[in-house]
Amino acid sequence: MERRLGRGLDTLLGGAQKAADMVPANSGPASSSLPIIEIRPNPEQPRKVFESAPLEELRDSIQRHGVLQPICVRRSDRGYEIVAGERRWRAARMAGLTEIPATILENATDECLLELALVENLQRQDLDPLEKARAFQELQQSFNLTQAQVAERVGMRRPTVTNHLRLLELPKEAQDAVAHGLISMGHAKALLPLKEPEAIRNALVLVVKKELSVRQLEEFVKESAQGDREGGTSSSAETPRGGRLPAWVRDLEGRMRDNLGTRVSIQNRNGYKGQIVIRYHDREELDRLCEKLAPKDVID
Repeated sequence: MERRLGRGLDTLLGGAQKAADMVPANSGPASSSLPIIEIRPNPEQPRKVFESAPLEELRDSIQRHGVLQPICVRRSDRGYEIVAGERRWRAARMAGLTEIPATILENATDECLLELALVENLQRQDLDPLEKARAFQELQQSFNLTQAQVAERVGMRRPTVTNHLRLLELPKEAQDAVAHGLISMGHAKALLPLKEPEAIRNALVLVVKKELSVRQLEEFVKESAQGDREGGTSSSAETPRGGRLPAWVRDLEGRMRDNLGTRVSIQNRNGYKGQIVIRYHDREELDRLCEKLAPKDVID
């Protein structure tokens, strides 16, 4: 994972100009021990799911050693709002603590709240790729930033931010597969050239079922794109200018693909002459297709 958080929490919370602008002149952020019951989570927190096992480990550590690093909060109408340190706050509650050490940031803006929450998570507890992508998108849209500006804010390279944001172009099924660890970010990036949601979903099923590597998926996508070009450049009298296949061909390809569980291309020419191309990727898939299309020992 890209780890170039040059600004980091020390910069964002320490002697940087932004942090200096957040507190009164000639005074640093106020530190104290606050009642846990008066603290509420950060609504801009990019992490939406907190896994129980790491929280329990942190709870055990807090029970043995206490909270070694204060959380950061800002004042709100209902007490205090977490700027950074929600995992420590949650674990402290689990450990039975009634108070927690906290640094109070005065006049912390919503923009700073989101930025600090994102950077803290990237530094301390990895977000999954979709959580990062949504956080980048929220930072970009909420404050009208370019991708380059988002990258500068979180100390990452712009292509890293761009690649994460592109994951949001995937259909929901593919996004869920990334979020739940069924496929890697490399797989997700390899799916993007397919464009059509149906093609992506079919490739996703193949990845999970066949446990394809990223390289194998890239080859599959490349073959799929080549098949589209072959189908679109045939001399079919029914293929409109521009290479788009007629509706009946696309429909039939889809039905055959769903029935056979693999990619099918129909190349139709004048007079309804042509060929049907059925793709397979290994011996096991070939045997499966043969059994489906030409089963042995058929008894009348």
